Amino acid sequence: MKPDKEPTFVGEEITVLETSEGGSPLRFLWGGDEHQVQEILRNWQDWGFSPVASRRDWRDRRHRNYFEVKTDAGLHALLYLDRGVKPSHPRKWIILEVYK
Repeated sequence: MKPDKEPTFVGEEITVLETSEGGSPLRFLWGGDEHQVQEILRNWQDWGFSPVASRRDWRDRRHRNYFEVKTDAGLHALLYLDRGVKPSHPRKWIILEVYK
């Protein structure tokens, strides 16, 4: 299912304040505001390779969990958790796109 609105690229790290037992985001900070997730529209995992990967080894795969969410303030966004697999690449949350 594709969103009805056009995506706008953001690509910023965010702080997730709370997750569910399964790891879905429940509350996060972005743009100086706290957002409460009201609905997760879809989620999926990405284990693909980066287009610039020099080798095709499992350590070079992406390890991301994506969540398309709607918040209490009406924000419609695509977030992902980059799970990282190396000490030099720690876990972090990113807001990838917002739909306007």
